[in-house]
Amino acid sequence: MATLIANDGDLDMLIEGPLVSAAVNAVLVHEGVIRDVNVSVSFVDEDEMRGLNAAWRGIDAPTDVLSFECDSPFDDDVPDDEPIELGDVILCPGVIASQAPEFGNTPAEECLLMLVHGMFHLLGYDHIDEQGANEMEAGELAVLRTLAVNRGLDPHSVRIGPMTRHLDD
Repeated sequence: MATLIANDGDLDMLIEGPLVSAAVNAVLVHEGVIRDVNVSVSFVDEDEMRGLNAAWRGIDAPTDVLSFECDSPFDDDVPDDEPIELGDVILCPGVIASQAPEFGNTPAEECLLMLVHGMFHLLGYDHIDEQGANEMEAGELAVLRTLAVNRGLDPHSVRIGPMTRHLDD
């Protein structure tokens, strides 16, 4: 697994690079991905995120996270000996930090959640309906609790949602 982390604007990423890679890997392990995959995680400012959100979703406002799927690790179209280009997760630390208190999170906790959330989108999850939102949130919580254990934290202190229900997505 390769995680490319881009931060061209030299922004405060809110979480360190090793935790970014660990989170990406934890989602892949949780979802049973055994193929070699490449994932890009980019940190962008509010102006760039606004432009991306307008171009791809028709919403002229910055958002916390966007995910752009490429290939599925469960698709047989890519030969087994070639890595899968899973896709890109774009994070906006400015938006994430400003919304964190609303959800009772620190900026770092919120950023980690948004990264995990974006990864679940790359793997085909969505939260348009209640069932999809519940499945996605259960997976996110399991991954975040695993990451907490790996960092020596109490996994039961991790709480999320319901916050991933965006009916306009």
